[in-house]
Amino acid sequence: MHISDGILEPQWVLFWFAISALFIALGLRIINKRIREDPSYLPRISLIGAVVFVISVWHIPVPVTGSSSHPVGTPLAAIIIGPFATVVISAIALFFQAFVAHGGLTAMGANTFSMGIVGAFSGYLVYRLLKNISSPWFSAGMAAFIGSILTYLTTALQLALSLNPGNVMYYWKLYSIGFIPTQLPLAVAEFAFTGYAIRYISQTNAEVIDTGRGFDRFTKTALCMMFLIAGVIAAGAYMGYMSGGNMSGTDGTVEASAAPEAVSDAIGVRLMARFGEPLGFALVGITGGLVTGYFWNAWRKS
Repeated sequence: MHISDGILEPQWVLFWFAISALFIALGLRIINKRIREDPSYLPRISLIGAVVFVISVWHIPVPVTGSSSHPVGTPLAAIIIGPFATVVISAIALFFQAFVAHGGLTAMGANTFSMGIVGAFSGYLVYRLLKNISSPWFSAGMAAFIGSILTYLTTALQLALSLNPGNVMYYWKLYSIGFIPTQLPLAVAEFAFTGYAIRYISQTNAEVIDTGRGFDRFTKTALCMMFLIAGVIAAGAYMGYMSGGNMSGTDGTVEASAAPEAVSDAIGVRLMARFGEPLGFALVGITGGLVTGYFWNAWRKS
């Protein structure tokens, strides 16, 4: 979901921008309408936007595969604020992520399509289909799992369409094989996190005040699952480093195999090389917070 600059052919860059722009325009209309009806909707989408930025920019090492990948976060966002609004906040998140060498500005259309459109709408559809026949936490968990996997399958298809137009299906399978082994454990972790988050949110309306009864059985189970998954990932990452693996991101690994001659000298790459990741992330986070948090409301009104 973080295709870099210089990877896609120009016609595909324009194609994905055109599709994503349509969804963003519809999303902005829906957001403005919802804010007029309910002013509290604005801080809600701002909070969810921050959550999507953090979740989707987080490189998590994965056991055995010797690489790392990203959760998605957009299925969770789509369940809470709606899929069209999620497309908008995904585009904003991806714009700022490009400045920390996660994706590129020219690939924003493609990345918005895979993460913001496919991830959000597939997750939202799964949730709507399952919520009447299963519990909310399981419906939300499956939405996150399927949305995460489909996001990366879409990225693999985008690479195959652009780089291998003569044999798209073969290379789609090949690039998918590069993504899925690393993404699958993270999709399971996102299943647990999203299921727990939606269950907590649904209960908060009725149980705002702590009753003092402690954790119920579900909460204990969910927390144990989250700690177990985190422990397995940490142990696998440690083994990967000890065996000499650099735990590089699966996005870059697949891109390097798909387009070995492509050289990305995007602004995010230069920013990270100049300032380093900690300072670079801090600069982008502060800038993004100021733009989206402080100035957005004034710009929207004007």
